[in-house]
Amino acid sequence: MATDHYHEKNMTKIFKDDGYEKIFKGEKYENFHVNYFDKIKELGGSAPWVNRIVYNERFCCAFICQDPGEKGRLHYHPDANECWVILQGEYEWHIEGEGIIHVKEKDVVLARKGVIHQIKCVGDIPGIRFAITAPDTDHGYPEESEKLV
Repeated sequence: MATDHYHEKNMTKIFKDDGYEKIFKGEKYENFHVNYFDKIKELGGSAPWVNRIVYNERFCCAFICQDPGEKGRLHYHPDANECWVILQGEYEWHIEGEGIIHVKEKDVVLARKGVIHQIKCVGDIPGIRFAITAPDTDHGYPEESEKLV
């Protein structure tokens, strides 16, 4: 595994550092019995945005929207698996040991605990994915943080 540059658990800081200006979380947006996808898209508006809709002691779920060409930083989670359901658009996932995987709407992706990964939206429409992981998941950022995908 690569040498860590730093670790971060604060969701707002993580997404701001990845270029997201619109981050929706808190009691106004979270833990309702039903969240309507079209209303969430309307609230978010143009990409990029993140809307955390579930947060409790067992898991955290968020909708994440990016324009084609946008990507997150290379990272891993030393304390939890993370998975995503692709709801709109296409992505390229670099997953350590697997290479680059192309995914599209209705696909499900898993990054196991400790596995370095990076996500890039591709195609010609904004991508929206539904992320599921443990709450306050630690993000470790290796030194070579811009080299993949």
